[in-house]
Amino acid sequence: MYQHTTNPRVATADGIALALEVGACVENMEFMQFHPTTLFHPQLRSFLITEAVRGVGGTLRNHLGRRFMYDYDPRLELAPRDIVARAIEAEMKKHGTWCVYLDMTHLKPELIRHEFPTIYERLKRIGLEIEKDWIPVVPAQHYSCGGVVTDLDGRTSIAGLYAAGEVACTGVHGANRLASNSLLEALVFAEAAAEASTTDQWLPMSVDECPVRHCISEAESIRLRRALQRTMTTDVGIVRTSSGLREASAIVEALLSEYKSLPSVPYSQHPVETHNLLLAAQCVVDGALRRTANVGLHFNEDHRAVSE
Repeated sequence: MYQHTTNPRVATADGIALALEVGACVENMEFMQFHPTTLFHPQLRSFLITEAVRGVGGTLRNHLGRRFMYDYDPRLELAPRDIVARAIEAEMKKHGTWCVYLDMTHLKPELIRHEFPTIYERLKRIGLEIEKDWIPVVPAQHYSCGGVVTDLDGRTSIAGLYAAGEVACTGVHGANRLASNSLLEALVFAEAAAEASTTDQWLPMSVDECPVRHCISEAESIRLRRALQRTMTTDVGIVRTSSGLREASAIVEALLSEYKSLPSVPYSQHPVETHNLLLAAQCVVDGALRRTANVGLHFNEDHRAVSE
């Protein structure tokens, strides 16, 4: 859904879209978590540079070499993810740059290699020696706190439909997930949903025929998806504005309408996933527009003085 993401290519909101199409309740999609530090590289796919790097003393610097977190939070690089991500975005906008830098050059090389062997080797393969070079980083979409609303046993608003994992909105993450809680949630609620599904009594739904999914050409699908990613990154990212959200809403609606109007072609996975992303994006934008106060991961500059 966004231009920069830590998610694998298969994470295209399919569960959200399927739930929407059968009328299940989906909420809190505006709470989109952005990880502050992922590798910025013009040719390579982003990967996450763990917060532990900042935990052992890694510092953030702008293109001028200045350690800018002094301007944003007394906790500096150890501030919560949303604060660090907003600070990085503000620095990038202030200087008109495409990334900031994570500096580990002041740390002992043996500590870096021992504590972060995977990051060390991956960056070395692309010519970055992190005991000598600054790492170019950029915030990236990381985790959705919203999703298909469930109870504590994974039941959704549709009888017989259960959800667990990132697709679900159980409420345990609130408006800003704590690191690593997603794995714990998936384990706990998957087991609860499995148990509930074996004991619940519900009438099976009768379906006359399987609906045919409208597919468009992959070339058109790629074009629409890139337009969506540009819009979501620009207007529904880390820092939002009311006018930007209204513009994004109109664009997403137009992209959905265009998708429906384009000629049908034989089934293909990419366009179906693009349609799923458009439906989920509509939920993100609508939720952000409805929220009139800044809370957790949702930050609207026009509501700066209002918080929950």
